[in-house]
Amino acid sequence: MYLVEWLFWRDATGDENMRKDTRAFDKKMGNKGGGYPASLVKADYTRSTVSRNPRPFGPYYAYNERFMEIRAGFMENYRGVITAFTLLILIGCIGLMVYGLFSFFDELINKEPDKTGELYFVIGYTLLLFGGSSYFCIRYGRYLSRLEVFTLRHMRVRFNRVTRQVYIQRPVYCGGNVTLRWDDIICAVAEGGEAAANKNDLDGMGMPNLLIWHPYKTNLPYCVQIAIGRKMATHQDLLDEWEFIRRYMEEGPANLPVPRKASLLPLPWHGFSAHMETVGSLYRLTPGIMKLPLVLFLTPVMIFLGMAYWASELLCWQPRWPKVIRQAGLPGMPLPPLTQLTDYPPDIQQKLRDNASYWDIDKESSASTDVEPAK
Repeated sequence: MYLVEWLFWRDATGDENMRKDTRAFDKKMGNKGGGYPASLVKADYTRSTVSRNPRPFGPYYAYNERFMEIRAGFMENYRGVITAFTLLILIGCIGLMVYGLFSFFDELINKEPDKTGELYFVIGYTLLLFGGSSYFCIRYGRYLSRLEVFTLRHMRVRFNRVTRQVYIQRPVYCGGNVTLRWDDIICAVAEGGEAAANKNDLDGMGMPNLLIWHPYKTNLPYCVQIAIGRKMATHQDLLDEWEFIRRYMEEGPANLPVPRKASLLPLPWHGFSAHMETVGSLYRLTPGIMKLPLVLFLTPVMIFLGMAYWASELLCWQPRWPKVIRQAGLPGMPLPPLTQLTDYPPDIQQKLRDNASYWDIDKESSASTDVEPAK
């Protein structure tokens, strides 16, 4: 499910009314909107160790001396809900069409001379009902359905340690593919590049790692945000996986555990394993006496959603990376160009410029550092 990624891009390209609503909501909630403290934005997240036990949770799709690749997406474990809704609508429209056709041929075969008007009414009513339903489904429903079906099967993030770049593969309606510098990365779980002191281990429950590229470093007029991997059980798990990625990029894979590779093929058990992440989080938070009723209630729900997840994978495709990214880091191959504002259509460029001020850093909350923005 690409709902969160779509919302990120929608905020980055919103119109004036949306900007007013967003800022009014931020003011009501008492926060400073997209502004980040200068100390967090300017810090170097690639050098400091945040864990002594780097571990890969994944799922990882590739891992070698040149690059590694991990699944991206905020709500992957909820995937299947929109698919089930979409399939119900499609089945309803198809059923309506079949019913109309049968009614039409029945009237045509058994037509009596005095029922010609009724035949024409059935034809017109069927065409109008089917056409109207199809129009609304295609015109409006596709914006919801494309979050799970008829789109990328999985978003991916590729870390290339030779080029020291990060490549993010996303649908166009979520911002499209981007190429970013590894050195500009911000990991939300590592505050200022360091492990947070006195952090409750339950704070990370149910959350994936969030990676950020702030405009201060990228010179893009919007903030790139992407969640990677699966939902974690504890805050320490988040730190362990970030440390695994950081050491891979900085030191190489020699002294790191080799992650188990997942398949990009639409396999039936993907959905069940994804939804079990949600069950696991709920199970740990549920009092002992309620654990059995919880499992009995959720088991049929998870089976249904697991099948819907598989249907979602079957109705999607997995595109290849562009050739320049596939060959990045090989001897003699060119360095993929970093994503620039000019890579977007003119109308999107203007929308991104209009919203650029939302991401201004909070200079008053922190002292400045020696880190300079990217040129």
